[in-house]
Amino acid sequence: MRVPLPVVLAFVLIVRTALLPLSMGTQQARPRKFAFFGRVESVDSERKIVTVKHGKIAGYMDPATTVFSVDEAAALDRLRPSDDIRATVYPNDLTLHRIRVVYRNAGDKTSKK
Repeated sequence: MRVPLPVVLAFVLIVRTALLPLSMGTQQARPRKFAFFGRVESVDSERKIVTVKHGKIAGYMDPATTVFSVDEAAALDRLRPSDDIRATVYPNDLTLHRIRVVYRNAGDKTSKK
């Protein structure tokens, strides 16, 4: 006995639709991340924070001067006021990750505060 093609296609579609939520549940959602650019205003090594003036980060934050924690202690030793930096930030987390100095004014002799 032959099964008509439309019946086979309907069966495949129903099974695939039923299994779709199961396959989606096994995938781990990667946290959304944002590229961050800003200028260091001050560094507080004792409290492990840095104050950064930055522009709008679409989907994350409006332009502001914000106090961020730093995930790498070594980054605090590298940063100086007036450094332009880039980093990665995540939603609901005021921590700078993977900080890189992209510009440092060669004439700036400002010490860390």
